[in-house]
Amino acid sequence: MSKRLDERMVLVLSIIVDNYIKYKQSDGSRVLTKRYQIEFSPATMRNVMLDLEDAGYLTHTHTSGGKIPTEKGYKFYLEMIMSNFSPNLKKDFENIVVNKGLGSLDEKMNKILNVASSLSGLVSLVTMPDFSRTKIKNIEFIKISEDKIICVVVSDTNMIDTRIVNLNKDITEKELKEFSRYITENYKGWTLTDINNSIESYIKNHKQECESIIKTLANQTDKTKLLVSGVKNIFNYSSFNDDLNKLRKIVSVLEEKRAIVDILKGVMESDRKILIGNDFPIDELKDLGLVSSSYQYKNQNVGVVGIMGPMNMNYKEMLNIVESAKKKIGDILNN
Repeated sequence: MSKRLDERMVLVLSIIVDNYIKYKQSDGSRVLTKRYQIEFSPATMRNVMLDLEDAGYLTHTHTSGGKIPTEKGYKFYLEMIMSNFSPNLKKDFENIVVNKGLGSLDEKMNKILNVASSLSGLVSLVTMPDFSRTKIKNIEFIKISEDKIICVVVSDTNMIDTRIVNLNKDITEKELKEFSRYITENYKGWTLTDINNSIESYIKNHKQECESIIKTLANQTDKTKLLVSGVKNIFNYSSFNDDLNKLRKIVSVLEEKRAIVDILKGVMESDRKILIGNDFPIDELKDLGLVSSSYQYKNQNVGVVGIMGPMNMNYKEMLNIVESAKKKIGDILNN
């Protein structure tokens, strides 16, 4: 058989994937021809389904004569969706009220995620913007113990980020206040990375510990923060109802977050991306799908928002929700 699918095979494959997404079950050719008002007979439909199964796009279930899509079948379907996708933005996100002044970015992001997980019935995710790339408006260092300080960074868009920095040696509150004032007065409008590369002249005449503060802020190895909403929705996935152990493993991965952060960072440069099955590097996620899109700060990709759910989720609807959340995040960061 030719690797290229003919028009009839494309139609049948699209119908089977669409049906499995909508009804969460495999149906036979007679039901499908009637439901989708197919012009050819159920017998012809069955023959095309068998050809698609031979080609690896479909597989059969043990409970009926119906077919369900394989990962290969889903990917073919998703390529068709992505090739002509145009977002239908959700008005629910327009109704999210956030303060334009100073405020917690975490709080604003969580409002967006809560709407996304409520609309999707799935798990919503977002990586927080990397503040090392953000231009600062103000910075303040607050000593909380002999070897630890809180760094409060206010961006030029009035977003607040707080980081805890461990000190190798003691530094006085007076020195911290002088350092805060020096950074704010001389480096307003700079990124933390640029400040780190330019601070040497100050360091020569002050405590070396000041250098470690900026260096830590600019180069933290775990600076990508992940917010998650709707984890409890996993237990509503009908496809996993008979496998609680699998559910627990998925929840564990989401709660640990590190693996998810690495996956989302891997799609950062993509405007819009869908991962399913073996696209995931860890076994616990291989029965899932991820719809994601990068959001921007001043025309630069700085984070990713996404929806994660079972492989037979409604991808068109999830794309609409993700794009709506992305737009709201962009409005917050750039306006």
